[in-house]
Amino acid sequence: MTNSPEYSQQLAINRYWEGVGGTAFLPGTSRASDRFARASFGINAVPRAADPNYIKAVPGQELALQGVASVMSVIRSVSVPLGISTPGQPNIASTIWRTVSDSQHLVYYYDSATVPNTFWIELGKLDFSPGCKVKRLLLTGGKVYSGETSNHFEPAEPFTPLTASAK
Repeated sequence: MTNSPEYSQQLAINRYWEGVGGTAFLPGTSRASDRFARASFGINAVPRAADPNYIKAVPGQELALQGVASVMSVIRSVSVPLGISTPGQPNIASTIWRTVSDSQHLVYYYDSATVPNTFWIELGKLDFSPGCKVKRLLLTGGKVYSGETSNHFEPAEPFTPLTASAK
């Protein structure tokens, strides 16, 4: 969301839009500053308290699940639709992935623009102990996931970072 302009300028632009008010009008282009203004309005407009009628799929986490759903709805509303690009502006391109992290319950949610599913990983179900085998969740080759996916991780080679070349 902060590709361009720089963050301080986005905040200044956002202050203008806060004065207009999101129920009257919000900017609608795919430019980062417009998306930032819409996201700012949206995140401040979603409910902050749990709805007692909300699905109780995970007892004790109703507020977390509603929060994830609310944040995901805001992110989706400001994403650049799949297939859209702006010639001459490579920083404006389709949003491929949307993610939300629940740091209290250690759950990471993923939403792909290429499939109509949301999936998540409960980090507590993964082995992060010293010496554990490296695994990955393969997202290529037509793999589609829905729901909790920690049991779909497969063995993999460790990632080797690139080294900086000396000049």
